[in-house]
Parts: sequence; structure tokens; C-alpha cells
Amino acid sequence: MKKAIGLLLCVILTVCSIALFGCGSEDLSDSKYVGTWKASTLAIQDESEDLETEWIMTLNGDGTGHFDGDDGPQNITWKPTDKGFKTKGDTKLTFVDDGDNIKTKVIGVYIIFEKQ
Repeated sequence: MKKAIGLLLCVILTVCSIALFGCGSEDLSDSKYVGTWKASTLAIQDESEDLETEWIMTLNGDGTGHFDGDDGPQNITWKPTDKGFKTKGDTKLTFVDDGDNIKTKVIGVYIIFEKQ
């Protein structure tokens, strides 16, 4: 009896693990955010200026990506939100859809990215 219960628990755990693994890999290939984005502008309230530092972010359709900035290249993951998307990894930022662009706020300053 104990062997049967143990086997049943193993089967249930295996099925649950497979189901959870399948839920974690979301297909984002149709998302408008997939592609390469380059930081173009810094904006504080009504003032803005061109960004001299080159920050480039690439988002893949499988929820992975790459961010190249001041701290060097970093691998990221991303997921959509109701207003844009969030990145995870060393670069944890929330991006808001701004029409044709996306923007994130860092220490009170908006950094605006344009799709390349």
C-alpha cells in the first residue's frame, strides 16, 4: 500500500511539474515589444535632451533578452504588463508604452527608447 501511494505521489508531482513548466514559457513573438530598442532621450518634466550614452535592449519572443548599457552586457527576461512590460535580471525596470516609444523612470528621470 505504501509503495502504491508513493508511486501515485511521484506521478502527481511529475504531472504538476510538467504543467508548471509549460505555463512558464509564454510565446511573446507577436508582441510589439519584440525587437531592438535604443535609448534616445532623457526627459525631466518638460525638458529633454539627447542621450550621449548608448543603451541598447533586445527583446526576444521567448521572454528572454539582452541589455547593453553602462554596466556592460546583461541577460534579462521580460514579461508584458497592462501598461507595457517589466524586465528581470540585473536590469530590473518597468517600461511604459508611450505610443511609438517606451519609457522607464530611473531616479526621477525618464529614459525614452525608440525601436530600431
